[in-house]
Amino acid sequence: MSVSVKDIFNFLIEWAPLEIAESYDNNGLQIGSFHSSVKRVLLSVDPSLKAVKKAVKDSFDLIITHHPLFFHPLKNINKDTVIGEKIYLLIKSQINLISWHTPLDKVEDGVSEAFLKELGFQGSGFVLEEKRENFKNFGLGRVVYLEKSIKLQDLARLIKNRLNTWVMLVGDSEQEINSFAFCGGSCGFLKEKLGSLGIKTLVTCDVKYHLAKDSLEEGFNFILLDHGISESLVLKTLREKLLQLFPVDVEIFKEESPYRII
Repeated sequence: MSVSVKDIFNFLIEWAPLEIAESYDNNGLQIGSFHSSVKRVLLSVDPSLKAVKKAVKDSFDLIITHHPLFFHPLKNINKDTVIGEKIYLLIKSQINLISWHTPLDKVEDGVSEAFLKELGFQGSGFVLEEKRENFKNFGLGRVVYLEKSIKLQDLARLIKNRLNTWVMLVGDSEQEINSFAFCGGSCGFLKEKLGSLGIKTLVTCDVKYHLAKDSLEEGFNFILLDHGISESLVLKTLREKLLQLFPVDVEIFKEESPYRII
């Protein structure tokens, strides 16, 4: 069975439709041709230079990333810049690049559920459910109701140890919690919605100082971890689905957090 870029593109549309993407987002085929044949697929959160060089070195035909290569409009392509070098390498090596961003954030078995599954939890619903004609069961964030309450710091330690990542806390580390929510990326804006649901703990990333300060005074908790690591677990789900559907080799490219705790 011959597999094309279009075949994999169509699978992604069926799993996480482009129609549910955020309006600011950029998804789909970023570089390449729908007619290209695919035998080896590299999965990565980011279209980093390291990921591109890995694909070139090991002869991958297709890279699928979560974050898009082209997010802001380009005014030029300069090979002496990092993004220019990536573009040149991809085109010269005839490597296709697909990016699938906010649709994967929103589907039921997408970014948030993959994160919870890695920790041994299961989501009980979306924090912010969206409804659109012809599409069901999608939204942002996933809610977890615990059978037994745990301390905030114990949940943070579970995340740190299971994912081998740094974590930061906003809140009383000794507080007992019986529910929390997770949303990959920058989801501090979900705080008010969670408050209306009676949930006072959110696991996410990239929360600004003033929001953290206000939340501490108001008794709302954040557990913060690396953005890329928080969203990387969905690549496992993607790999499983691709291997079930297509006779291709699929590898996950892992990168460390850009942050260093010293």
